[in-house]
Amino acid sequence: MGAASSISTNRSTSSCSRPTRRPSPCRRPPGGGASPGEGPIEAAEPTRAGAGPTGDGLPVGASRLRHLVGYARKVYALGELLGAIRDGRNAPKTSARLVATTLLFAGLLRIRSFNALEPRLAEPPFLRLVGGPPDRLRLCSADVLGRALRRMEPAGVRRLLIQVVAQAERNKVFREGWCGALRYVALDGWEPIQSYRRHCRSCLVRRVKVKTRDGVVLEVDQYYHRYVVAMLLDPRFDLVLDFEPLLPSDLRERGPGVNEGHEGELTAAKRLLRRVKHTYGWLDVAVGDALYANGPFLSVVAALRMGAVVVAKKPGEEPLREALALWGGAPPAQIVRDDPAREEIALWDCPGLTTLASYPGPIRVVRAQVKGLAAPESRPHTWSMLVTGQATRLPAPRVLTVARARWHLENTGFHQFTTRWRFTHVFVHDGHAIQMLFWLFFAAFNLLTLFLYRQLRSYGRDRGTDPTRTISRLVDEMLDDLARLTVSPWDTS
Repeated sequence: MGAASSISTNRSTSSCSRPTRRPSPCRRPPGGGASPGEGPIEAAEPTRAGAGPTGDGLPVGASRLRHLVGYARKVYALGELLGAIRDGRNAPKTSARLVATTLLFAGLLRIRSFNALEPRLAEPPFLRLVGGPPDRLRLCSADVLGRALRRMEPAGVRRLLIQVVAQAERNKVFREGWCGALRYVALDGWEPIQSYRRHCRSCLVRRVKVKTRDGVVLEVDQYYHRYVVAMLLDPRFDLVLDFEPLLPSDLRERGPGVNEGHEGELTAAKRLLRRVKHTYGWLDVAVGDALYANGPFLSVVAALRMGAVVVAKKPGEEPLREALALWGGAPPAQIVRDDPAREEIALWDCPGLTTLASYPGPIRVVRAQVKGLAAPESRPHTWSMLVTGQATRLPAPRVLTVARARWHLENTGFHQFTTRWRFTHVFVHDGHAIQMLFWLFFAAFNLLTLFLYRQLRSYGRDRGTDPTRTISRLVDEMLDDLARLTVSPWDTS
């Protein structure tokens, strides 16, 4: 290893990402030089006569909610995608398109349950929002929504999620990539639903110990649904690409080497990564936690011609054990001082290790010790990363940046889905119906995120840097807009 050197870096101006453009106003005049398909969205219809401005200076007909629907229709063909959704009900009074549209906006407006949604199904503003027939006083009941979800065809629902991201990529939203001009997908397990009583055929089951009010410890069955989620990592926003359920033992395919128990996260993750790469061929690097630091997963990544940045935590396993032995007590090869983050990072780098028997290619190992400058006497945090494929060209500080960015999936993603987006509420307890609902909710999340960062570029700047709070503020404004909705945003006549 080379002698230690002191290098001062600044994450906001590093080569990891290009400087962001100056935020432009939310509403630009026509012909303002927008990229194809991403131009400013004007009101689809004129404001009704006599309507005054809203609290933020926008006329009623040009509210945030109408702006979002117009943006989604023009850029992502939302109406066509929703119209392509089908279900297996026989001659339903409420079409699959209306059901899907209702649930999409229920997720976007963060309506907490079917019981909370049901009164809105008879409110004229909500009926206008979902494009309900003008002669209907009530769209349907909550039971109809549940039955439609159980019979809904997955191809059309998943296509809605995929086409939104695919169109954003065609509009060059991710053109620059991120660190090293690469596009990264993070994988992680997520368990939004648990129950001790209600269960379905797709539930996983485990024995857990619970304490009663009398202090008696009992061992009972707990039913749960667990998924692996794939999220695009980007310095500006994070988008859900796809997800995959873990299968219970009775739904798994039987074959040589398949155990009798429930499916593990790693098995579902490999299946998901193959599908994600097939769907989004422009992805370059997979990012994962210590569960993925093994030869079988890295072999799948290599077969897909992708790179990997995976956290390694077990010093007794290869190739981290070999790298630690080679480093011994050597000083760090590089010391990076990050003044904006108030950190000092010591880095060790060991490329080209081939000691992992279950993986045929070379693996680069990077180790980092992060010390906070505010408390220099505190114990530093140590990170170890395995790097393969295209990701090996990244400098060591950028490898650490990518590994730490996986937190976006937990902090911005899972935390927000759990606390704000109602994913943990069991709208309908059926494995197939839950998947359909989650695809619709994820599509709503992606549309809202793209709308916020592509159309309302100054919105987040004016309301702080926390993306969760910024999105929540925008949803609150849209709920206010819904009460003032007098014309359907789908009506272009």
